[in-house]
Amino acid sequence: MHVAPNEKKKVKLLESAIICHIDESCLFDNQARSTARLEAMAKQLFPDMAFVAHGMEEVFSSEFTQNGDENGLAYALNPINDDLGDYVPATREERVTLLKQLFDGISKNSSKEDLYWHIKQAMLVKVAQRENCSYIFLADTATRQAIKMISMTSKGRGYSIPLDVGAENDVSFQGVAIIRPMKDMLAKEIGLYNRFSGLDSYVIPPTDFGTRLPNKASIEKLTEHFIATLDRGFPSTVSTISRTASKLTLQQSMDMNRKCAICYM
Repeated sequence: MHVAPNEKKKVKLLESAIICHIDESCLFDNQARSTARLEAMAKQLFPDMAFVAHGMEEVFSSEFTQNGDENGLAYALNPINDDLGDYVPATREERVTLLKQLFDGISKNSSKEDLYWHIKQAMLVKVAQRENCSYIFLADTATRQAIKMISMTSKGRGYSIPLDVGAENDVSFQGVAIIRPMKDMLAKEIGLYNRFSGLDSYVIPPTDFGTRLPNKASIEKLTEHFIATLDRGFPSTVSTISRTASKLTLQQSMDMNRKCAICYM
């Protein structure tokens, strides 16, 4: 990270940073040119930072399906097809087909959204470990944190909220900590900042399995609608939920050596 020599405010800087993008165009057609656009923006705005991109279908490539405790995702995904065994698809077309079959076999959008995020998280962690990165910075806002807290509690995952919503998670992954530096900012505040700073042209609208679907399409979608509606009448809703989430701590009896192969919790 770089700062002007005459900068008065002293902040702790990182020696270097890598921009990592997980390309989802194999699942969502409107993301087809997202990697090219992001790489061009990265070279223009952050020429000193390396840019790394991987297609989500590469979760089935040899780099991301190595056996061992570091990446249990391979064990969790392969048994979905009894005939797959230890087979690793050799071509991109085979990997894309396999990934589409994986999500097509899931009937509920809530489950699709969860698996979609867990795959992205596993790939980000793998890339961070490969590049010897100590931290992964995520852009989760206070609004996003509030939605995650309510939706995860509704799904029965309240026990992992300190890890999934907290400002820092340095216990789930070996040698890598997940940091959420924007956890105190509202999504609306960031949107206004982008508008007033002329950054709208750099924003690529995200797409997931709930995009353009009714509010009841998934638990996450319904929770997002609930929080947004409530926040219009009670502006302190998001900050109250976020502060509550930040006070939660892990159970002392939680055994971090025994983890789910998909979510690592």
